[in-house]
Amino acid sequence: MTTSQQLNIEVLTPSIGAVIHNLDLSQPLTKAQKDALEQALYKYHVLFFRNQNLTPIQQRDFARLFGEPHVHPIFLHTTECPEVSVLEYGLDIDPNKKPDSDIWHTDATWSTNPPIVGMLYAKIVPKQGGGDTLWANMIEIYKKELSNEMKAILSTLVAEHSFAYAYQPLIKPDSASMEQFMKTKETNPPVKQPVIREHPHTKEKYLYVNKCYTTKISELNEQESDLLLQYLFSLINKRPEFTCRWKWNENDVCLWDERTTQHYATADYWPQHRRMHRCVMMENKDKI
Repeated sequence: MTTSQQLNIEVLTPSIGAVIHNLDLSQPLTKAQKDALEQALYKYHVLFFRNQNLTPIQQRDFARLFGEPHVHPIFLHTTECPEVSVLEYGLDIDPNKKPDSDIWHTDATWSTNPPIVGMLYAKIVPKQGGGDTLWANMIEIYKKELSNEMKAILSTLVAEHSFAYAYQPLIKPDSASMEQFMKTKETNPPVKQPVIREHPHTKEKYLYVNKCYTTKISELNEQESDLLLQYLFSLINKRPEFTCRWKWNENDVCLWDERTTQHYATADYWPQHRRMHRCVMMENKDKI
């Protein structure tokens, strides 16, 4: 049996997204199932699984199949697993903390070892609004929205990505988290990433800048850099057919390729309660 026959796959859109049916992520996967999931991830970029029942430890263990789970330096996490971050908003949880992921981004591109795979597990979903999440296919945007001349120029450029740029505006100066933020800022200075990257498995090229963390193009002056970045950021909203939108139900799981996608969490549910458990996986250190 080939690996593709190991999964029950429903394609969500022609460009991005697929639902994997009848697979219990709390149970150990066979090698064939794991290989099939990887192949599906590279092909569809975002995979969805319904009706899962995972403890934080089980979520972390499943995440480990795809890389080394990252401990986020400032996010809250489950008591069982620091590798499982808790993304939680609601008036009853904290009236001063509103959703802040309603911006197109790729996770932790400020890291010298940026994530390769992301995972979300829906624990509490609002009845109204719902906090849908959208994903965009950055391979398709690179292929179909950039001229050959622009691709050639961008392939020579690197961009700076900054932890502080994204998080400093969210931290109140007198808050208890400011000290941890300052420590993290010192140990995570801005890093440079190629504007165009190549996927190590599929060899496909994709655009790798995002509005959340990318601050400038290193080779350009400030005005040139700002103009080019604003243009590149605008491409994500230009073609809805390069995106998919997922309406969460409780116990849904999503697995996505952090390299070839960006995502956007709608903030339409406030002041209702929404809780997600997140893992991001980095390249295993012994493979670097």
